[in-house]
Amino acid sequence: MSAARAIKSQPETEIAVLQVQVENITSDISEIKSDIKCLNATIAKSNDATHELLKEMQEASTTAHKSMSDKINNIEKWRWMMMGAGVALGALGFKTLGSILGI
Repeated sequence: MSAARAIKSQPETEIAVLQVQVENITSDISEIKSDIKCLNATIAKSNDATHELLKEMQEASTTAHKSMSDKINNIEKWRWMMMGAGVALGALGFKTLGSILGI
């Protein structure tokens, strides 16, 4: 008869063990869900920070390019003015220029 009890109690023991395992798995799943939510929030913050940084870099780059373009345009204007002055002085000739300057 004790053999019959052992056979009968064995499935009950297995069921109890399986119930404990299911509870542990459920707990693990809850922890994983919590970790995923934390990770998602961290990624979202990082994404927002990256977008903000890229906007700032784009604005700084645009400002620097505009400044450089303005400087180059001013140099180009100065160069053409100097070339025009050189052409005008050359057209006058060295003797005329010498007489104007008193050389």
